[in-house]
Amino acid sequence: MPSIHVMSPTLASQVAAGEVVERPASVVKELVENSLDAGAKFVRVEIRRGGVGMIKVTDDGSGMSRADAELCTKRHATSKLSSLEELFEITHLGFRGEALPSIASVSRFKLCTRQQQDLEGWEIRIDGGLEHEPRSSGISPGTAIEVADLFYNTPARRKFLKSAETEASHVEHQIRLHALAYPQVRFAYKRDDQLVFDLPATADLRVRISALTDAATAAALIPIETTIGPGISITGFLLPLSEARRTRKGQYVFMNTRPVEDQLINRAIRDGYGGFPTGLHPALFLYMEVEPALVDVNVHPAKKEVRFRRSADVVNTIVEAIANTLQKHARQEIHAAAAPEPERILPAPSTTAPHGEIPARSTNPGSAFPAAARPAPASSAAQPPLSSFARQSHGPVPPPTLRAIPLKQVPATQGKLDFHRQEDEETARHAHENAALERDASAGFSYLGTLRQQFALFETPEGLVLMHPKAARERIIFERLRARREAPMPSQQLLDPVVLDLDPRDFAVIRQFAPHFDQAGMAVTPFGQNTIRIESIPALLELENARAFLLELVDRLTQSEFSRNAKRVAYETFIGEFARKSAWRERISPHRAPAILKDLLACEVPYCTPGGKPTLVNYSVPEIKRKFGLQA
Repeated sequence: MPSIHVMSPTLASQVAAGEVVERPASVVKELVENSLDAGAKFVRVEIRRGGVGMIKVTDDGSGMSRADAELCTKRHATSKLSSLEELFEITHLGFRGEALPSIASVSRFKLCTRQQQDLEGWEIRIDGGLEHEPRSSGISPGTAIEVADLFYNTPARRKFLKSAETEASHVEHQIRLHALAYPQVRFAYKRDDQLVFDLPATADLRVRISALTDAATAAALIPIETTIGPGISITGFLLPLSEARRTRKGQYVFMNTRPVEDQLINRAIRDGYGGFPTGLHPALFLYMEVEPALVDVNVHPAKKEVRFRRSADVVNTIVEAIANTLQKHARQEIHAAAAPEPERILPAPSTTAPHGEIPARSTNPGSAFPAAARPAPASSAAQPPLSSFARQSHGPVPPPTLRAIPLKQVPATQGKLDFHRQEDEETARHAHENAALERDASAGFSYLGTLRQQFALFETPEGLVLMHPKAARERIIFERLRARREAPMPSQQLLDPVVLDLDPRDFAVIRQFAPHFDQAGMAVTPFGQNTIRIESIPALLELENARAFLLELVDRLTQSEFSRNAKRVAYETFIGEFARKSAWRERISPHRAPAILKDLLACEVPYCTPGGKPTLVNYSVPEIKRKFGLQA
């Protein structure tokens, strides 16, 4: 027998499904794209058990006849392409003609569709590639596709899926991408029979972005003025550097209404910002319109990546759009900061104006009362650290006296003194125990003095060593805290919990690892759809950084092996921040330098902080001699 044979249609479809259907979110992507290509003005998505149990996408698009409904589930059947030339000027989202047969081969698939002019619709059912006879169906004009028991006949695929919570977060993210790309379309999403959102159609992109982000993000949007290049047009919104992330979760890039991920675009974005801190990625909503003949979207099975025919034009236009927007925004901020406060003109004591005349007004909007009657503006310095989050989530900020002291802790200063006293006692005990067990590693270091009250200088047999005492203390505190991992981090409960709206993927990570947050001294609980409530924080964590700190931890968890390292990553991130804030607030006198060096050299990793900054810098004698032109 020949060793080469032709695969059966069912097997071929299941192999193709490996490229198209990675997870439930992939199914949602393909089905929603078909709805949008059909001209739908309303798309409704429903899922159960993270999409594995059921996915249903309903639209009010053009619908299909019986003949088209039967053909659409055949491999390589499409209404989007009819000639080779059209392949190089694609204007639709879906065009391969493989999605529906691939999905139907690994699920229990049902399609109901009806054209506007027809009196009845048609139902097509396929179970794992086995087709049933079409039958009539009473359905509203449009198309409804239901995918049940995904991967029921390919269990090896199903075992690679994550939890229902995680898979649902990816589904929601995919729907949000389409909703951002098509603000003129109404999108509704239900999860396990609960409505997550129902977004009305709008002609204002900012309205759609605001509906899918929190109030603080929406308020910080910086409009990108439309920038035209050769065959390309760019618009959208930037976000301040404070919204940068360690992952690209904050970047939403669309090319001809298609969500794309492209290294060329990523580099252009960084160049537009004038470079960016290592390990961080700017957040933005970037919308590109490119002539179809200048871009090839047929280079990736999932159509995520694209290839540009004139990449230099794309890069230059993106860089110009972002750089010009940032420069204009900076000028506006400088102008606003330098503008003098408007002079207040108070109304005359006599009150009644002649008939037909307008009484004198203050030039300051809202200042219609005399100075004695107007409430004095609250000083920004008097606001407690929670003010920015409280305004976002709870409206007006109550007077500071209502929450001056945390519920479960003594005043902050006392708490810090207690912690440092305890830490110093442990330091002494630790040093005493180790003195009997090992030789002092700092014995060969002779303390010379300090440089600019910031760096400690030591002479060694090999040369000169500079130590940064605060960086050294950061490493020492970190390793002491890590050594007592079983004990929870010191924390303080908030009188007014902080409520934050998050990306669904971030929310899934936080919910999954909530116990590890508790261990690290931060109580985080779900508070509605994609919303969390921070009820307590580590004792030394500044509250105004709670959101950024939380997202930093989420990014690190996302980049780690969750099953093995989640607890260690969560705990070490918290104690690393705890150690940094403790050390850099200390007043370190020069006479403590030798003792700090001794403790530092007893650490497991003495040469850098937990964040990777050096604690010691060495200059060897040969290196110093070379600096003076002497023989080594």
